[in-house]
Amino acid sequence: MKRNSRKLVLALTTAVVLGAITASAQVYKYYSPGTVWTVTCIRIKPGMDQAYLNYLDSQFKRESDAMVKAGYMKSYKILRTMDDDSSWNMLILREYKNLASIEADTEKADELSRQVAGDDKVQMAGYEDRAKIREVMGTKTARELILK
Repeated sequence: MKRNSRKLVLALTTAVVLGAITASAQVYKYYSPGTVWTVTCIRIKPGMDQAYLNYLDSQFKRESDAMVKAGYMKSYKILRTMDDDSSWNMLILREYKNLASIEADTEKADELSRQVAGDDKVQMAGYEDRAKIREVMGTKTARELILK
């Protein structure tokens, strides 16, 4: 009888320890994944605000609205800082459903861009023109976290 009770105690102790290890290995997720954003930091060159805002209100808006309408992009936003003492003074944010949709729609989005903004030669000339009025400081891709 003594031997069976030792086995029972050992089995119960083992079960409790394994249960504790399993419970401690579980991680609570404080968020659920949301949409994916690309964030482009822009430095508008001094005195070129109106020229760049004119581009944003025309070609950029036309192309972005077409991407949203076609479903390749969910939305977009432009944020302008109140001061110019940082390395960047404007953010361009583009929202996508998920990373997979960005990759899956790349070719179709490029074709739509050619239709709206012109062929590659026209687009390259636009990049060169914009380089005179703004500098792209960098682009990051981020996932939105929806807190629980």
